[in-house]
Order: sequence, then C-alpha cells, then structure tokens
Amino acid sequence: MKTSITWSPAAGLNVVSVERGEHAWTVTVENRQPTPCPGCGARSKSRHSTYWRTLRDLSAQGAPVVVNARLGRWRCRNQRCDRRIFTERVPNLAAPFARRTARLAGIVRLLGHSAGGRPSERLMRRLGMPVSDTTILAGLKEHARARSGSSPMIAVHVAGVDDWAWRKGSNYGTIIVDLERREVVDVLADRSASTTASWFKDHPGVEVVSRDRAGLYAEAARQGAPQARQVADRFHLLQNFRETVERQLGGYEAPIRDSRIGASGNQAASPLPIRLDCSSDAVAQTRLIRRERQAVRQQLFVEIRALFEGGSSIGEIARKLGLGRRRVERWVRRIDLPDRNTMALTPSKPAYFGVLLERRWAEGITKVRHLFAEIGHHGYTGSFSHLARFLAPWRNGESSLEGDEQEEPAPVRMRTLDPITGRVISPLTAAALCVKPRGQMTARQVATVDALKAASAEFTAMRGLAMRFRGLLRGGTADGLDAWLIDARGSGIYGMQRFARTIRQDIDAARNAVSEPWSNGQTEGQINRLKTLKRAMYGRAGVELLRARMMPL
Repeated sequence: MKTSITWSPAAGLNVVSVERGEHAWTVTVENRQPTPCPGCGARSKSRHSTYWRTLRDLSAQGAPVVVNARLGRWRCRNQRCDRRIFTERVPNLAAPFARRTARLAGIVRLLGHSAGGRPSERLMRRLGMPVSDTTILAGLKEHARARSGSSPMIAVHVAGVDDWAWRKGSNYGTIIVDLERREVVDVLADRSASTTASWFKDHPGVEVVSRDRAGLYAEAARQGAPQARQVADRFHLLQNFRETVERQLGGYEAPIRDSRIGASGNQAASPLPIRLDCSSDAVAQTRLIRRERQAVRQQLFVEIRALFEGGSSIGEIARKLGLGRRRVERWVRRIDLPDRNTMALTPSKPAYFGVLLERRWAEGITKVRHLFAEIGHHGYTGSFSHLARFLAPWRNGESSLEGDEQEEPAPVRMRTLDPITGRVISPLTAAALCVKPRGQMTARQVATVDALKAASAEFTAMRGLAMRFRGLLRGGTADGLDAWLIDARGSGIYGMQRFARTIRQDIDAARNAVSEPWSNGQTEGQINRLKTLKRAMYGRAGVELLRARMMPL
C-alpha cells in the first residue's frame, strides 16, 4: 500500500523541488493561480514578469530551511484602478517585505515575548533557525505597534494603578492593570498625575480605580475619571498603620556630624581650648558642644520642613543640605524634632548602676575604688577609669556653665527586653508584632507581645486599635470605621491621631477599601514581573520594549 503526501509551505503553492545542501534545506515553490489586485480586487491573467522571494522557514531535522518562492508581477486591466502593475502576495506564506515565513515569525515573536532577546537567540540557533537578538526584539516591538494601531481600544472597567522604579529614588514609571482580566493594559514612561489622567480620559469606561495611598494617583483619578470609585489598597492601609506604630515607638535619629557645627551664620562656634586645666573644664566644654549641636540640629530640622512645604522633593532636599535621604524621609513626616538616639544601658556602663551609686554617694562613700568593688559584685563589667570619669562631675560639684543653673540630664528612653534572649526589642519588631493577630504568632512572639504590653500602656492601646483595624479591613462593611477613627483620635497617642487624620483626608477611598472586593495585589504581582524583565534585559529595557513584553500577545 502506497501513501502519497503532498506538502507545501502554504496553501495554493506548488513545490517544484526540495534539495539538501551542506548547511540547509532549499525548497522551491511557485504559484500559478491568478492573483487579485490589492487596489481594486480584480483578478488579472496578464503576467508582467516574475521575481523571487527568499524566506526562512521552520527547521527540518535540525537544519535550516530556505524557501525560494517564484512569484509573479501582474498587470491590472481595470481602467479605474490607480495601479498598473502589482506584485503577487501570499499572506498565508509571509507578510509583505518579510524575510521569514508567517509561522516562523510567530515562533520568534513568542520566544521573544517570553524569554527576551539573547536567550531566544541561543535557543533559535540550537533549533536550526538562527535569528539575532536585535531582530527578535525589533519584531516584537513592531508587532506591538501594529496591534495597538489596528485593534480597537480595550474597554477597562476596573483598573489597578501603581508606580515602578526605572531607578530607585530617581525616576519612576506607571503600570495599569485590568483587574477583571488580570492583564497589563499599559505601561507609562513616567509617574505624573497629568499623564495618568490623560490615560483615564482615553478610557472613559473605567468604573473603579484601585491604588495605594499616594495622593498623585488619587488626583489623576479625580481629573481623568471623576465617575470612577477610588479604592485604597488594604495592604497599604495596614502597612501605613504599622509604620505609624514604628515611628511612635522609636523616633530615633543619627547624630549630626561635627562638620556642620558653626556652619550657620546665626550660630557661633566655640572652639575647644588648647589646654584643659581640670576635669570640670572638660565637662563644661562637652556640654557646650552638646548644646551647639542641638541648636544646629533644630535649625536643620526647620530648614528641611521649610523646603518640603515649599514643594521641594526629598531627593532635592537631601542634595541641597548634604544629608542622607533616609534622615530627610523621617524628618519630613514629623511636626517636631525627634529625640536623639540613645543607646540602651548595659552592665558595662556606670549609668546602669546609677541608683545604687547615688545612694552610696549620699551615704558618704565617695572613694572610686570602694564604689568600683561594690558595683563589681552586682555585675559591672566596665573599667575603673570609666567609673572615675562618670563620678568626676559629682565630686567637683560644677556641672553647669551659668552659675547655679543646673542642666537637666537627657532623658533615657527605656527599651523593653526580649524575655527569651534578653536583647532589646527594636521598634520595627514591636510594630510588626503589634499588627499581627495572636493566632498567627509563635510561642516566642506571644511572649514578646506580652512583655511589650506589660512594659508599655502605649503599646497596649495601639495593639487594641490595630486588631480592631484589621477586623474592619476584613469585615466587608464600613459601619465601624467612623467609630474607630473617633477612638484613635481620642487615644492621646500622637501617631494614632495623625494616622486618623490622614484616613479622614481619604475617607471615601478608605470606605471603599473595606466594602469593595478589589485590591492592588494583582498590580504588585505585575510589578514584580516587570522588574524581573527589566533587570534581565539590562540597558535595553526601554518603555516600548517593556510594554511589548508585559502586554499579552
């Protein structure tokens, strides 16, 4: 029994010959059927001449395949048509001016969309269809441009909006996701209210806008889609609450560098004396420097607040004043100057035994060696000279610069110790545990929370508010939100009062966050995918290529 199989690269083409060369297969085809004119559609039987098209096709047995198509040029006999001679086109085989068949172009486009340029180039060469990475990416961008120009505008009803970093801390872009279809619908090159509002105006069917707490996208939605309901993301609401708790529990800052002392014209610097005659002079000089540093620090805080309220960005303020970006970010969120960072007291410091030393000093025991031996029995691990320097102001009785005026010692913020490890619980850890339900905690975390609640009534109050806030976000109804805001403002805790004020400023979006099912989780996932693609493509990841790879084929 014999079986005859007729193979052709496309319908309507006749295979003339198939030859196996040293490096590739060569398939010669021709088309003998009349071809319609692309201008008027009339079929012509008057051949003008022939021409050859050389196309790359899918590989065979691991070797490249070259298709040589003998096609014709025809005369159009329709007197009303503007064309007189037209070339024969075979859309089933290849697009006009293409150098690859349609099916090979589809494979190249699919690999470029999923794997990128260089990985696709290596894979295509291994499969016997060599294509350069530049050609792969150019074809992908050309396909994206043609699709956006020819296809009708996609109707988006629920849009998720968020920013992503071209370069963190420098410039950002915007991504817009259709939350119903779970697809990226556009990638914008910048992060601005005007650009995002223009996109919303081009898509008037948007009914819901899911966003984070940034005011920029809230303003863009108000300008471009006033008919849409804005929904604040529940994750960002809880994250903002946790950050508020962290700042409330420990607003510590790094000390000002000595180089800034005396930099301002209003603050005169007092140079250190060349020779210190006694220990009281050294103590007085140290306190003078401390006061000057505090004055410079207060003046710097005022400058930062003035620049920020004047419209300067955090990066501009940091560059202008020569400060770190993290310091500026913390200070612009505060209305008063935070306390200086104070290290936790340890047994290696004499201040750790301050109560005992004061009692023994009042009893008349002022010999350093006697006090050193006594606190040594209580666990003191510091040196004799350290204790002597600590007791020197007590012995001299001259602890101030202005007569009898006594300077109040800087208050020491006491930190809670972990009951298991004995280490200080950081504000970051305490804030994370403050918003975490007890049912999701480990036994060690439960013990830590109990220690924090026993040591701080402030932490206890904030944890109670945190659990009620989590319940509101998961309850599906906004009935209890107003009561929670009243309790937060009446708690007497500055951080909670400030958080309640910010919620009031965005109350509609906060209510929709509780009652609407939408969130920005899908948008955050697409941003992670975008970052992966951008980093994998190194310097070639422009906005056009990112849009082509992020949007579905």
